[in-house]
Amino acid sequence: MKKIMNVGTYSALALLVSVGLASQVYAYNQITATLDQGQTNGNVTNLQTFFADNSAIYPEGLITGYFGGLTGAAVRRFQSTYNLVSSGTPGTTGYGRVGPMTKEKINDLIATGGWTTADISGPAFYNVVKNQSSNSATFTFNTSENTIARVVYNTSPLMFNEGDMNSNGFGAIGGSSVNSFSNMGTAHTVTIPNLLANTVYYYTIIATDSTGNVSVVGPNNSFRTN
Repeated sequence: MKKIMNVGTYSALALLVSVGLASQVYAYNQITATLDQGQTNGNVTNLQTFFADNSAIYPEGLITGYFGGLTGAAVRRFQSTYNLVSSGTPGTTGYGRVGPMTKEKINDLIATGGWTTADISGPAFYNVVKNQSSNSATFTFNTSENTIARVVYNTSPLMFNEGDMNSNGFGAIGGSSVNSFSNMGTAHTVTIPNLLANTVYYYTIIATDSTGNVSVVGPNNSFRTN
């Protein structure tokens, strides 16, 4: 089991500690930059070292410092497992590259002790109901745990791109959005006002739990206003 070690307990570690501050040593080195296939550097080594301890993510377990096809496949498994992104390409959605959101999730796991302490289950949706009129649409749904939820919509198909998390824990996605509540809950109602009549809208429902796991309904369901 990977644990965070406190410097005050493990005095034999040769570390510099700022006066008056407690430092921590992690079982893995954190990733300090985004990573793409074809790169060779220490961050790739750190990534492979972390992945190698989870055979479901990186069954080959090779630590070479080179970001090749096997490492790319491991990144895709990681992104799918943690509901970051599960389709597209490195250039369009970030699927298969270590972008800002993937890097942040990896570092969060490292900071909390590694694989064994992670909550990797995204919230489940149920009782999803949609009703639309000529100028609005209302969504009601429940989630299996407390979440912040929102509906993103647009008259064009939505693009779900990996990006920095905002304060609600949502990744970057194009389109307008309406949040259900500012606080977390399991029962959600979202009403989208000021829609155009007889118009097709594409939508995605996104829910994020307290540990940052994201689940979506979509990404490109659609409805037509009356």
